[in-house]
Amino acid sequence: MKLDVAFLPRLLSDPEASVCVVIDALRASSSIVTLSAGGAQEIVVAESPAAARRIARREPGRYLLCGEVDGLTPRGFDYGNSPSEFAALDVTGRRIILSTTNGTRALQRMAMSPLVLVGALVNASAVTRTLLAEAGARRLDAALVCAGLSQGKRLSLEDAVAAGALVDTALKTARSIASLELTDGALIAHRLYRAYRGDALAAFRRSEHGRHLTALGFAHDLDFCAQADRFDAVPRLRRETSGRLTLFVEKM
Repeated sequence: MKLDVAFLPRLLSDPEASVCVVIDALRASSSIVTLSAGGAQEIVVAESPAAARRIARREPGRYLLCGEVDGLTPRGFDYGNSPSEFAALDVTGRRIILSTTNGTRALQRMAMSPLVLVGALVNASAVTRTLLAEAGARRLDAALVCAGLSQGKRLSLEDAVAAGALVDTALKTARSIASLELTDGALIAHRLYRAYRGDALAAFRRSEHGRHLTALGFAHDLDFCAQADRFDAVPRLRRETSGRLTLFVEKM
């Protein structure tokens, strides 16, 4: 089985041939995992704040409207994109609409994959185990897809380091290193993670987007997103009969 890291969604050449994990380390992936672990019934993936508002208007009171533009809560939204804030909420059984600058766009771009999972440091072990198990069962390759910056146009340090952390976890999880063939992208991400000596928080604080979030007053979210294995939830993407993309946690 090959394990690839695509540093931008468009760099994954053949999504149909891989089980994919979408990573938006700061902060959409961590928010999605936190909401899912908190008992959210479903998370609707919206392509933009305007699209999110349209969905919410069709069914008033049914959804919590969440997301961000340039890190800040859009006008009329109930909440932003802060995983530490979501961790303090009771979202049991709630339906969420989420629109973010990079993460939800990356999920939409990967929707043609046979299976799309959401990964972050906060669910690193759980999502890596699921990725390897699902790719093995389907006889497919595995790919870690970084959401990047500027709507997926530019590479982000935090996503690359988080992907490297998942590669490191995969090497420890796989039955043997020989059974897992790392692409150059995976090798680069792993080496980058090891260059930070496993200190993802240092990378997050140094990253362009991490500095931006800190300036906005969200330094606490960097600390939250750097907590490895806080949750076991592994959100999965599905396309509804209506064409809408939603995230859910499979019940065991």
